Amino acid sequence: MKKGRLNAVHDIILSPPFSNLKLLSLYPNTTRILGTYTLKKRRGLWRVLTTLKKTERGWVNNVGLRNGGIDSVPNKPHIISLAELEDGDWETMLHSLSEKDLIQGVELNISCPNANVKYANSDVLDLAHQLFKQVIVKVPHGTPMPRIFSLAEQGATTLHISNTERTPEGALSGLALQEDNLYIIEELKKWYPTIKVIGGGGIYSLEDLERYRSAGADHFSLSTVLMNPIKTNRIVRGYNALQSL
Repeated sequence: MKKGRLNAVHDIILSPPFSNLKLLSLYPNTTRILGTYTLKKRRGLWRVLTTLKKTERGWVNNVGLRNGGIDSVPNKPHIISLAELEDGDWETMLHSLSEKDLIQGVELNISCPNANVKYANSDVLDLAHQLFKQVIVKVPHGTPMPRIFSLAEQGATTLHISNTERTPEGALSGLALQEDNLYIIEELKKWYPTIKVIGGGGIYSLEDLERYRSAGADHFSLSTVLMNPIKTNRIVRGYNALQSL
């Protein structure tokens, strides 16, 4: 039986790694993604707060998929982000999560800049769709359009565009990601109008969110901005107010 309810996924999505913070405030009408989880416990590189630093192009982190392994995933109404490090991990993790009845869905993270994660082929996508109603594929920043189109052809129904950018200093987030992401979303929606898109990267204001919506995004991912509760609250409440008009 498929787990999760599609109508429970809100327009605004709180994304890892900052959505994992225990002190994260609860924002109305948002969906939370937890993770990213791997099959086995992983120390990663550093904790979120100790690695975050500001650069000229944006914020950089070196988290490296630090997590407690698939057995540590809480059975709560959230979407769970997963990454495969060794062949066969996808299948094992998906079957393990399918036994938790409150989980809303899964995000297949094929894009962590701080770890050597693996691709998700059509067999993995098919299995994920068999087990969960909500299946997201989170793609690397700057992914060539042919690879994006290939994911759509292989059965991806929701794409998260995009993860952070790999740089020598670590994983870059911020406004520097916006232009490439907006272009990819526009092109993807032009050729695959029915595919759902989560747009993210450099959303620090309601105006940033509106740029992604104008490009065709169906959902909007907040992550680094979660470190600033005032800005996050302004975005969430401002968007909810617009939707209620």
